[in-house]
Amino acid sequence: MHFKRDDLKNLSHFFRDLVDISGWHVAISLVLQILTGFTQGIGLLMLIPLLGVVGIFQDQAKVPEFIEKLTYFLNNSGLPQGIISILIFYILVVSINSWLSSYQSVNNAKIQQSFVRYLKNKLYTSIGHSQWQFVSQMKLSDLAHVITTEVQQSGQVIFQLLRFTSNTITMLVYVGVAFMLSAKMAFLSLIGALLLLLIGRRKNRTAYKIGKDSQKSMKKVFNIVIEHLSGMKVAKGFAEEDRYIADFIHYSEDVEKRKIDYARLSSRTSLVFSIGTVILLSTYVYLAIEVVGMPATTLLVLIYIFSRLLPKVSALQTSYQSILQALPAFTSVNDLQNQCDKYGEDLIRDQGKIVKVGGTIQVQGVTFGYGQKNLLEDVSLTIPRQSIVCFTGKSGSGKTTLADIITGLLNPSSGKITIDGKTLGNETMYAWRKSIGYVTQESFLFNDTIRNNLLWTNQNATEAEIREALIQSSADEMIERFELGLETVVGDRGAKLSGGERQRLALARALVRKPTLLILDEATNALDPENEEIIIKALKKLKGLTTIILITHKAELIEIADQVVKIEKGMLRTLKS
Repeated sequence: MHFKRDDLKNLSHFFRDLVDISGWHVAISLVLQILTGFTQGIGLLMLIPLLGVVGIFQDQAKVPEFIEKLTYFLNNSGLPQGIISILIFYILVVSINSWLSSYQSVNNAKIQQSFVRYLKNKLYTSIGHSQWQFVSQMKLSDLAHVITTEVQQSGQVIFQLLRFTSNTITMLVYVGVAFMLSAKMAFLSLIGALLLLLIGRRKNRTAYKIGKDSQKSMKKVFNIVIEHLSGMKVAKGFAEEDRYIADFIHYSEDVEKRKIDYARLSSRTSLVFSIGTVILLSTYVYLAIEVVGMPATTLLVLIYIFSRLLPKVSALQTSYQSILQALPAFTSVNDLQNQCDKYGEDLIRDQGKIVKVGGTIQVQGVTFGYGQKNLLEDVSLTIPRQSIVCFTGKSGSGKTTLADIITGLLNPSSGKITIDGKTLGNETMYAWRKSIGYVTQESFLFNDTIRNNLLWTNQNATEAEIREALIQSSADEMIERFELGLETVVGDRGAKLSGGERQRLALARALVRKPTLLILDEATNALDPENEEIIIKALKKLKGLTTIILITHKAELIEIADQVVKIEKGMLRTLKS
């Protein structure tokens, strides 16, 4: 299997991050693997003097010199002579080996889980700190799939990598012991192991392809689930839910097929290796007896070593295939991480007390576009402190885009935004956004209590501040009608509330922050006249208390504005000032 250049690059990042995050644990794991292999080798060597002491094969040729030295050491160790000393030493070696293996398993689990946590936290933080324009162009289902499923699959690369290393070290120990007993037979076993690996090499490309295909199918499943659940009401309204269900079943079956394909590949690999192992082992026995004339004691131990060695070759191949199968997931994680790093916001995020930013807002020579076409062309505007300005115009004219540029969510290709004469940049952007309240047409509420929804924008708000925000948004009387008051759970996305109730709570949530700039983006479009009048009444209360940007085409809202700006063909035209 030949890795693609991107795969090799991602693997190099993988190893570097692994060492950076779990360096000591990785070093401990390597030491434990070496010690485990070493004690396994000693345990194997102990079989020969054990067989010799009990009188088996005494008529055979002389055992190797190092076995005689080991027997001499045991007889002069102060332990009881004969079989007892050998058995005690054997038990000690096996016990140490078992303890090392147990500790190694726990240590490897720590490495795997800590690295998965690191990948997940780093990626999620990078997504959260990426530019809004980049994130808004991504599929939510793809992001969710990478953060959850593919990050977890990346952990399997760690597990299989550690397993691969462990099996390699154990194989080297077995081969070393075999060389001590018979260099000729050990060399033949090494050739046999290489032959088995060459046979399995052809299946590696298939493992990688299955991993890529599984990744695509799982992405489709995630996309269908999130899209359907987000628009379930619409799907039911059009009686089209069966379309989503059919697609879900289709791609779920495809995922199942890929998993079965990989299980079949692993099974066939194991079958080939099992048959190959038996053939090679039988060949070794024949050559050892008929050609080499090996002593029975040594032959018995060699047979035992080879019976342990050749399955390790199979395990090595399986681990390698598992790494290839999981590699596309890690590549996807790393690619998304690189994209987020490329489009990350380099803001100074002061976690101490935030000093509110506010004052006269000036848009100076701003140009912005998507792709090759400019949506706004060299526009300028002044929004006085604590005034109400209304952006109006046709859909797609750039009203929300201009508001997003003012908030710093979008970066203009030229021009700048100033607040009281200070240019908005990375040093002030975080504090500026902390000073803004934003209410959209479809306000998102969390499936939590009203209190916790309000506190989301200001966790340290007092009861008096919450009460003040409810009064300012004309939501106080509404809360009093609820039996549980502020402890009422609003349901998923506020499903237990009416549209007007949701908007008033969204406005109250924005006001709890005490913003220096309040933006309402088509916030009354979906409301009936009664609820719209309540919102307008609330906005009139706020006049002169904070700067307000209204994005609307409704005459009732335009009337309360101090300044009305129409956006058309990339230019600003003042209708009222």
